Parts: sequence; C-alpha cells; structure tokens
Amino acid sequence: MEPRRLSSLDALRGVAALAVVVWHWQHFFALSGDYEEGWTRDMQPFFGVLKPLYLQGWAAVDLFFALSGFVFFWLYGEAIGSRAMGARRFALLRFSRLYPLHVLTLIAVAGLQALFLGAHGRFFIYQANDLPHFFAHLFFVQNWWPQAPQSFDGPSWSVSLEVLLYCVFFAACRLGLKAGWRAGALALAGVPLLWVDGHIARGVIGFFMGGAMVALWRTLRSHARAAAIARGLAIAVIAGWLGLYLALYREWFESGEANKAFAVLFDFGLCPLTVLALALREQTRAAWPRLLGDISYSTYLIHFPLQLSIALIAAHFALAPAFFMQGWVMLAFYAALIGLGTLSYRYFERPAQALIRNARLFKGATEAAP
Repeated sequence: MEPRRLSSLDALRGVAALAVVVWHWQHFFALSGDYEEGWTRDMQPFFGVLKPLYLQGWAAVDLFFALSGFVFFWLYGEAIGSRAMGARRFALLRFSRLYPLHVLTLIAVAGLQALFLGAHGRFFIYQANDLPHFFAHLFFVQNWWPQAPQSFDGPSWSVSLEVLLYCVFFAACRLGLKAGWRAGALALAGVPLLWVDGHIARGVIGFFMGGAMVALWRTLRSHARAAAIARGLAIAVIAGWLGLYLALYREWFESGEANKAFAVLFDFGLCPLTVLALALREQTRAAWPRLLGDISYSTYLIHFPLQLSIALIAAHFALAPAFFMQGWVMLAFYAALIGLGTLSYRYFERPAQALIRNARLFKGATEAAP
C-alpha cells in the first residue's frame, strides 16, 4: 500500500524555500529603491559557507517544480485519467491551498509598495506594480506568458507557473498521460522553451521530470533489493550535491539565471534524482519532521513582504545596507520568517483552507495531498 504523504519531500520543499531567501538577500542592497553602487556578493553574511546559494540560489525554485510533478503524478494522475477526480474538485483542492495566502500577501505588498513609492519615488525591487499586473495576480496568471516581469510579491511567479502546470497536467492526464517515459518526453519538449522564457521552461522540465520519477519509484520500491538501491542512490545524490557545491564554490559555472547549461543539468539530473532518492529512502526510514514542509509555502510567499517591511523600517531609522550584511541580522530574519510562517500556516492557511472546503458548494471535497 502506498503512503499518502512523504514527509521527506515536504522537508525538501521547506529547505528549498529557505534557500531562495539567501539568493534574495541581495535585495537589502536596494533599500532606497536602487542598488547601492559597489556592492558585491561577497559582502553578504556567511559568504564563505553560503557562496553557492548567493551565486545560484535561484535554482532552488526548480526543486519546487520537480517535487510538485512527483506528488501530482503520484497522488492525482491515475484518478484524473480514470475520471475518478473531476476538474471542479481538483481545482478546489489547489485553490483552497494556494489562494488565501496568495491574495493576502498580494494586498499586503500592494500597500507596502505604495508606501515605499511615496518615500523613494520608485518601488522596492519589482517595478511592474500597476493595475493590470495586480489583476493578473488576482487570477494567478501573472507569469503565464513569455518574458512577463515579476511584480508585487515577485517570488509568486513560480506559484503562477505551477497553476499553469496544473492545468496542463490535468488536461494531459485526461488525454492519457501517465507517469514515466511519457512525462519525461514532455520534459524534453520544455528544453526549446529555454530560449523563449527560462522560467516557463524550468517549470515544464522540472514538473514533468518529477512525473517521470514516479514510475521509476514504484518499480524500484518493490524490487527485492530496494533497500540497497535506496542506499546507493542516496550516496550518489549526496555526492552529486557535494560536487555541485564545489563547482559553484570554485565558480566553474557562470552564475545567473541565463545559464541554460546549468539549468538543463540541474533539472534533468540532480533535481529529479534527489526527489527519487528521498522517496525511496523514506520507505525504509522514519518519517521526517513536518514543520519545514508545512510552512514551506508561507515562508516562500512571506519572505519578500517581510523584506519590504524591513526596507521601510530601515529608511525610518536610517539603516544602511551594511547593517543587513551582519550574520546575526540574517539569523534574526530567518527566525522571524519561520515564526511568521508557522503562525500563518496554523492560524490562517489551515483555517481558510477548511472554510473553503467545508462550504456547501464544495461539500464532500477533501484533500489527498499536502
């Protein structure tokens, strides 16, 4: 019997969300709305240890896509294909999980950006904060087209793409798509999109490579030597991450999101194999703590509004970017973020989700996945 939740995958999503914050620490060099002249990445806290994340931490988002692809093909693929799950129920499950916090952070960022604009004459980091983009955010479509700018709560671009991928996934499953090589073929079809829009391409590749891993997971976990295979794959993946850390530390890869070779290697290799290794390993090990997985969505969406709030406070107290390059400040930020994420999950997201699902219109719909 298959489990209904793999806590190790939830934990990985939480770690990825926190890794993105390191990549976005550079935002504190733009406290006045413009990046301070002369800033360099090595000025940032704990650079000696976190250098790979300061250079390529954007790639942690790609783990979201691979994780989502795995979970959705695993829990929903067959039910959608057999019509045991309809579009209305599927949409409700995703809407109730994603939308409440999304719209709350959207409204919060809109208000905070208005204050920042009044104080500095420009917005903080993301400049496309107009009415059309606000309505695009309301409908979760803000990054559905090539070269769409990030706006309002900028990191939500990946959530917007996930919603698009859910639509493609549902339609493809109804047309007969199953986990395995067919999903892998769709991932390959995403490669040309790297020259059209890197964000969309990485979403397509990651999501459907996650789906490809589900079939392999089901085959390997029933193998007579499943435990040995799980150990071997875990060792290989750990070696892969150590190799990547070294390569990024030595700057063997050109940094930045324009690096297509890095994206291909990461999204077709280490990303999906990490998801597969964790899923296999959990069959023979105890479950992981759920906290990081539970709050992964909240920490990811809240971290930019928190930075924006701090930027407004910094202006009031005349704090320079150098203040935020201290290690203790980063640790305090993470403590506040995790605390806010926990409060959001327990006292806002879960109650809002239950309220939506218990509404008479949706009576009987229940969530099968986190």
